[in-house]
Amino acid sequence: MRSLTNFAPSTFEERGAAVAFTTPVLAQTRVRKDDRDKLEVLIPNLSEGHGVYVVPWKGLPLAFPMTVHDRMLQDLIRKADGCSPDDIRKAVLQAARCGLAGPLAVEAADAALRDEDEQRLLINYQLIVEVLKAVGLESTDILRAGLGSEKGEQLTRSYMTKAAQSLALEPTELYARVAELATFMEPVGIATSPKPARLRRLARDLLQFRDTMTDWANGSVSEAAPIGTFCAEVAEHTLNQVRNVVNQLDQSVAAFETLLRQWDTKRTLVRRATTRLSWLLDGWDFIITSWAEAQTRSKHEQDMTVHELFRVLPLLPKDEEKSDHALQADRLLASNRRTVRAYVDWRSGQLDMDLVMRIEAIKAKAA
Repeated sequence: MRSLTNFAPSTFEERGAAVAFTTPVLAQTRVRKDDRDKLEVLIPNLSEGHGVYVVPWKGLPLAFPMTVHDRMLQDLIRKADGCSPDDIRKAVLQAARCGLAGPLAVEAADAALRDEDEQRLLINYQLIVEVLKAVGLESTDILRAGLGSEKGEQLTRSYMTKAAQSLALEPTELYARVAELATFMEPVGIATSPKPARLRRLARDLLQFRDTMTDWANGSVSEAAPIGTFCAEVAEHTLNQVRNVVNQLDQSVAAFETLLRQWDTKRTLVRRATTRLSWLLDGWDFIITSWAEAQTRSKHEQDMTVHELFRVLPLLPKDEEKSDHALQADRLLASNRRTVRAYVDWRSGQLDMDLVMRIEAIKAKAA
């Protein structure tokens, strides 16, 4: 274990991806690759100090007591050897479905996977509609026949063949481009979708978090109010970046014919944008759900929650934001050190089972 006193990551990869552990001291800690391409975990504010502690991934169970669920999740991530938000999400859902984080987590994971299946079908259909629209063909016959029906599939193949001819592409190439685009866009969806995809929903929830946290901080006289204001400011800065990325993607889809024709050059831009969106919103689901839960609790518990959210707040990397949020966070920590220490039990490292159960409940709702 080593300590990084002044931790201010420059990139998302350096910041790491949040992991939904249920062990209190490890909840929402971040995993990344070290300079030897080995996994390591970043643990913030042990003993209320500045910066983070860095622990080799394989040594995590030796350094901290962990729930059985967390040991399984740690092993799944180790075997997969990836640490992007999408990699971590897959491992988290896989671990949750085993039931070690409780039945609610199983239900939430199953619901999340069903949602992904629905979004996969929906985005494929919507992109086919966009293809046909781009070349002046109607898609109502396909919808009427049913996309998954034999007749619907026949009509789709027939219309897509005509579309490929109009675009001067081989049908197989057109299908390949649409399929690849669908894979990239699945967690984002398109602007006209009747059911927003996961990352658009998360962005919407982040907006609500910013508003409710701002209202709370403005109306609070506690020492946690400045921290709440800071949390809302970080959310706003993140939302600004999210809006830029989403607008870029929506504009690309709006010019769909150009997107298809220039896919060889546009592919990298689309993939980079969707990946960046995942990084921007990484870790916010837990924070949003935790704050929503706190709305029904006492003022003392709300203060406590604000301090905990501050510890795991997804600060934007230096390369992504002009404001130095890491420096602002250090100043807040220094000026509120006495208050922060009052909540040390939250991340004491001991397996407080009441707290584990609370984190499991939040985890289930944030899936």
